[in-house]
Parts: sequence; structure tokens; C-alpha cells
Amino acid sequence: MRSRRTIAIACMAVVFAVTLYALAQLATNRRDDVTGVATPPPALTATPVTIEPGQELCEDNVALDTTSQVIRLYSGSPTPDVPRLRVTVTGDGYSARALSPETGQAGGGADGIYDTRIPRPPRSVMTTVCVQSDSPRQAAILAGSEEDRIHSRSRATIDGRPIKPRVALVVLAGGPRSPISQARTVLERAAAFQPAPVGWLLLGVVLVVIGLGVPALAVYAVRRALREG
Repeated sequence: MRSRRTIAIACMAVVFAVTLYALAQLATNRRDDVTGVATPPPALTATPVTIEPGQELCEDNVALDTTSQVIRLYSGSPTPDVPRLRVTVTGDGYSARALSPETGQAGGGADGIYDTRIPRPPRSVMTTVCVQSDSPRQAAILAGSEEDRIHSRSRATIDGRPIKPRVALVVLAGGPRSPISQARTVLERAAAFQPAPVGWLLLGVVLVVIGLGVPALAVYAVRRALREG
């Protein structure tokens, strides 16, 4: 009898240990902190969108919130000599101008992405993002998509003329972060339709009760079943 109980408890301990390890990895692994996706990147095939020197590509209906700090575009030709991008963001009561990182730095285009930092908006705002090559002699090539599976409410134009490819554009809150480092933000968004602070606080309490109570009840049920058996 004692052997059966020991084996059962050992198995449960292993299951709980593996589960805790997996949850810890999920909570602490750093990943891009995306605040909005105006147009998703190509799923299978990228369509290069060329911006000649002096031309301006604009994409409308780009949503920013108070945590937005980075405009991410994707290079359609990631080579070591890609030009820098000049990015202009305008919205109701908000505007910003910035240059993408220098070539060779992270987010400078040579690694396949352009990550251009902008000031945080004082409030959530719909904006238009415009992009130009910062080089007077070199065209910038961005990644777009003509795949039917890529949908977006944003419309891209070059010098005011609509273009068919949808240019990939993502908004980030900054560098990679782990979910545990922004636990309150996660809870607030999960309880967006509940009154604050009751909504996110109550959700947090429920998660703690479930996370601790369910394993405790499982251990109690197994131990009682072994005693009665």
C-alpha cells in the first residue's frame, strides 16, 4: 500500500514539476511586445515594394496607443547596404519624425526589419505613417504582400497613388519583454470590458485561486483515494 502511495505521489510531483517549468518558461521568455498590427507580414511570398529616392510611401489607419514606441517595417531586400528610412507619423494632435537605426545595427534593415523609434503618443490615436529613403541616390525596398490571406484596413500609397501590395507594418511597445514583466497590462487587456480596477484585480485573484487551488485539490483527492483504497 505504501509503495502504491509513494509511486502515485512521485508521479504527481513529476507532472507538477514539468508543468511549473513549462509555465515559468512561458511567463519569462522575452518576445516582441506588439501593440498593434496595421498590416501583417507576408505569410508565404513577399512582394517587394520599391520607394525611389524622393518618393514617399504612406499607410493610413495605423493605430497607436500610449505604449507605442516602435514602427516596424520589413525589408524586401535585406542586404548590408540598405538605406536608412525616414519615418513620419501624423495623427490628431500627434506627429513624429525619426530615422531608422544605422545599417548594421539591430533593426537597421540589413537584418530584414526596420525598427524606428518614435515618442509615445499622449493618448490612443489613429495615424498615417509615411516612409522615404534617407539616401538621395538609393531606393528603399520594403516587403509587401498580394496574398489573399493577408487582410488589412490600412491602405498604402506612393506619392498619393494607391498601390496593390499591402505593405507590412507592425507597432511595438519597445524591446522584447516577458509576459510576467507586464502582468498588470495583460490582466487589464483581458478584463477590458470590466470596470477598473475591479476587473483586472478580480481576474488576478481568480487566476491565483485556480493556479494554487486546483493542484492542491488534486493532491488531496489522490491521497484520500489511496487511503480509502
